[in-house]
Amino acid sequence: MIGVGGLARAGKDTLSKCLKKVIENDFGCEVEIVHLADKLKSDLDNLISENFHFEAFTEGIREKELIRPILVAYGEAMKSQWGEDVWMKKLAEEIENRNPKKFFIVSDVRFDFECRYIRDNFDGWNIHIKKNGSEAAVNKTEKENDPLVQKEADIKHRWPAYQPDKMHLCEDHATIMWEMIPNEYKDKWRKILNL
Repeated sequence: MIGVGGLARAGKDTLSKCLKKVIENDFGCEVEIVHLADKLKSDLDNLISENFHFEAFTEGIREKELIRPILVAYGEAMKSQWGEDVWMKKLAEEIENRNPKKFFIVSDVRFDFECRYIRDNFDGWNIHIKKNGSEAAVNKTEKENDPLVQKEADIKHRWPAYQPDKMHLCEDHATIMWEMIPNEYKDKWRKILNL
């Protein structure tokens, strides 16, 4: 498992998609991108849909900005009630019920304890991404926690903001990051996946 962290709009999903291609080519197995926020958004989707008239899973920048405080507040309240790793535990439970031959990329690591959970429970590796021009945190929670995620990450990488017609260049970055992961980790993952 690989965790990808970074500020909002840093390119976590883009990097995850590129890493997916690289890993599938190298390992020859299925790679699935998962999000810690999916369960959180699913919990709130009806509330948001009924009151804002769009889904919690929206890709619209304006809509995301509008509902982000709600998502953050709910996520923090759940952590207060059930422990800081509540969302990692929910994701781990979901992963355990899936195909064991899959490699997973968590593309929305936002807290240092999530990095540690990935490392300790999945023999995982964590990448922190920064994008030129997107260095400002969108809220207080992100401002406080992103430096901790960066400190906990195994690989720290900065990349440019690519125009849509240059997105293929992101794959070069993903290839370099994949090559930076020690073979001992890749050998462990191959063994876990029976490759």
